[in-house]
Amino acid sequence: MPRKKCKICGKWFLTTNARHTKYCGGYAPGDKLHRTCRQIGNLKGREQRELADDHPVKQIYEKRLNTINRYVKRGTLDADLAEVMKKLAKDKMLRALSNVAYAKGDYEKEMGQAALKKEAKLRTK
Repeated sequence: MPRKKCKICGKWFLTTNARHTKYCGGYAPGDKLHRTCRQIGNLKGREQRELADDHPVKQIYEKRLNTINRYVKRGTLDADLAEVMKKLAKDKMLRALSNVAYAKGDYEKEMGQAALKKEAKLRTK
């Protein structure tokens, strides 16, 4: 059986199956809630997934930013309006990262080029 070193407590443990286990099943040192290293690792994994650049919410945001910049470069979008659109897009992206219901619901629709432009025009008036 292969041995692995726990990424949280540093102890060596045996893996019992073919899974790529990173954490042991022992209690995490210094954890006030008496959680295991595996439980802590699972929580860390979730945080890392949300910070990842390939997160679907961030991909929509990056795509929208690229489109806005391209329109400004072509001269088909006013630079001031573009800045408002970028600010709106960032606010929506941050909201979607913290609110799963919004991310699965209206986020993609609200991040559309036409919808963002319309909302930005309303805010600049």
